[in-house]
Amino acid sequence: MLVIVANQKVLSRSFFSLSIRFVCSLSLILTLFECNIYRRIFPKQDLFLKSLNLPDWVLDSSIKLRVLSGLQDLPNPEDSLPEDEIATFENRARRILATSPQAMKDLFEATGCIDGSKLAGIRANRITEREEDVWFAICQNGKEDAIIFRLFQMGNSDLYRKYEKETVPAWEEARKLVTTNPDKAVRLANQVIELEPAHPAARKLLGNLYLKGGYCKGSVRNYRLYLRVMPLAGDKWKIHDQLQEKCPDFLKPEPKKEEVDLPDAEED
Repeated sequence: MLVIVANQKVLSRSFFSLSIRFVCSLSLILTLFECNIYRRIFPKQDLFLKSLNLPDWVLDSSIKLRVLSGLQDLPNPEDSLPEDEIATFENRARRILATSPQAMKDLFEATGCIDGSKLAGIRANRITEREEDVWFAICQNGKEDAIIFRLFQMGNSDLYRKYEKETVPAWEEARKLVTTNPDKAVRLANQVIELEPAHPAARKLLGNLYLKGGYCKGSVRNYRLYLRVMPLAGDKWKIHDQLQEKCPDFLKPEPKKEEVDLPDAEED
């Protein structure tokens, strides 16, 4: 009888030990499974992007538009470039398409630092292996900032001259006509963004006038690019409220569509 009792105790300990292992293993499996589901539902947020406190629609991108004009000498014919190619964020900095060194300098000085501080001065620039021109600057709050500029055609002196001869004068005229002749102001602002796609002031002007005219898609696109270039603009939540009121359906991410490659035209 004593032997039997002892065996029962041994068996009970063994069973208890196996039960503990089974429960621990099951708990571990369930925890990993739940974590995986959690990561899918709540993906890890980029702390840098979160710090910019941007409305969600600013970080979305519209479906790539088709180039209709076929004019290859323009960086952005008919405003057809995908938004991520014009302005986005990379390595805790803005990554912006530009056409000339003067355009890059003007844009940096006009937009200031990414944290909202004004620019104290441009410190240096560096050409990367990806043929990007990274500009470094000092902010008035003592911090450093950088913009990664992606040049449309590095060394294209014709485009460099176009910026000063065509883009700057077109913008100066456009901003003067906003109240007196908004239609012409829109035409001129579109000329500006064909040559300088990330021009923040032209994007803001178009976003405002398109919204007044009821053209929601155009307004959201232009405001999106304006806020990517100036993420801490003081009017960003005012813009969000206006779009939420007048264009709520256009603030939702667009469904992805398959891109169809058209066959090349046969030569005569």
